[in-house]
Amino acid sequence: MGDIVDVPGVTTGTSPYPSARRVGDLVFVSGQVSFDDTGNVVGTDVVEQTRHSLTRLDRVLAAAGATLHDIASATVYLANAGDAPRFNEEWMRWFAADHRPARATVVAALLDPQLLVEIQAVAVTGRGSTEGKEAE
Repeated sequence: MGDIVDVPGVTTGTSPYPSARRVGDLVFVSGQVSFDDTGNVVGTDVVEQTRHSLTRLDRVLAAAGATLHDIASATVYLANAGDAPRFNEEWMRWFAADHRPARATVVAALLDPQLLVEIQAVAVTGRGSTEGKEAE
């Protein structure tokens, strides 16, 4: 079902899941964290890690033929609830008022204790030129 999208450095041949899965006009992106291409954590605070996670997310979307502005829905996992305000400030730098995806934020322990944020997303492509048109 659908096409597997693997991005070198984001996933490897031994990863248990792909970078993303494309099914028709939908792109399901696996959770992106602040790892560099060799698996080392980048950044020591939630702002740096959010930037790097979103950069990786953008990279995966590009490989699937999509962009950050195609994201319809995102799930964010934060290791610390207290990081939410700083996370939201950085999030809004990437997603201005004219494009804010639906989002859930969950506070949860992440797989590596150095990680502070993980972002998973669903993007929709092939919508044509409907941005900015009034609903009928």
